[in-house]
Amino acid sequence: MSDQERASVRRENDFGACDCHVHLFMPDIFSYSSERCYTPASATLIDLAAHSEMLGVSHTVLVQPSCYGTDNRALCHGLTVLGSEKARGVVVLDVEHVTDEELRALHLKGVRGIRLNLSVSGQGDLARIRAEMDKAAERIGPMGWHMQIFASPTQLALLLPLIRDCKVPLVLDHFAGGAALADQITDLLQQPNIWVKLSAPSRVSTALGYTDLSPVVAKFADVAPDRLVWASDWPHTGGHGRRSGSIEDIEPFAAVDDRQDLNRIAWWLDNEKLFRRILTTNAYTLYEF
Repeated sequence: MSDQERASVRRENDFGACDCHVHLFMPDIFSYSSERCYTPASATLIDLAAHSEMLGVSHTVLVQPSCYGTDNRALCHGLTVLGSEKARGVVVLDVEHVTDEELRALHLKGVRGIRLNLSVSGQGDLARIRAEMDKAAERIGPMGWHMQIFASPTQLALLLPLIRDCKVPLVLDHFAGGAALADQITDLLQQPNIWVKLSAPSRVSTALGYTDLSPVVAKFADVAPDRLVWASDWPHTGGHGRRSGSIEDIEPFAAVDDRQDLNRIAWWLDNEKLFRRILTTNAYTLYEF
C-alpha cells in the first residue's frame, strides 16, 4: 500500500469511524472517588471534541475510569451531551446492589457494557473473579450488554479459563495482552463471543514502533476480522495500580500521538476494507449504534 493510499484510508470522517475507548475527567463537576488510586488532570467534553476532530472520529464510546469508582455520573452526563446517535458507554457497577430499573435507565442512556478493571484493583483471587464475572454476566445478560476486561498480561493468562466460560460477549482491552499472549488469545478468538480492542499499544509493548504487535494484529485479524475494534484510550493516564506520592497530586496525561497509533493499525493490516470494517461496522455491531 502506497503512502497516498494509506492517507486515503485514514480519512475516517468519510465512513464514520468510532473511537471505542475514551475517558472523561471532570472533577470540577463530578468529584473523584475517595478510594481512587490516582488523581488525573481534567479532560472535558470540549477536549474530547478536539481529540475526535483531530482524528476525524464521528462516534465515541465513553469508558468509566477507575478514579470514579462506581459513580458513573460523569459518563452519563457525557452520553447525554453527545447524544445516542454518536455515543455509547461502558460503566463500572456494583452488580450485587444495582437494581434492574437502574440498569434499564443506563441502557436508555446508551450504556452497552460493564468494565472489570483488574489491572487497577490487582485482584488475583480466581475464585473471587469467577464469582464476580458470573454475577455480572447474570445481571447484564438480559440487557444484551458485554463485559470488558482490563488486566495485565500476567493476570490475563490466569483468567483464560474464566474468559472461555463467560456467558456474555467479552471484550479484551489493549491488544489482549499483546505479543506475550498472542497464541492463547488467537485460540480463544475461535469462540464467537470474544472480542479484542486494538488500543493503547504502549501499555503492552516496549518495542520501538510497537513492531511486536504487527504479527499479533495479523493473527487476530485472520481468525476474527469481525470482532476487532479500535480505540485511542484517550487521554492517556500514566500507568496501572497505585502510584507513589500523595493521592492528591494531579497526574498529567502521557503524551501520545493517537494519529500515528491509528496509522500503524492501517499499515499493519494493509487492507483498506478490513481497516474500515474495524473502525465502523465492527464497532457499530458491538455497541449497537
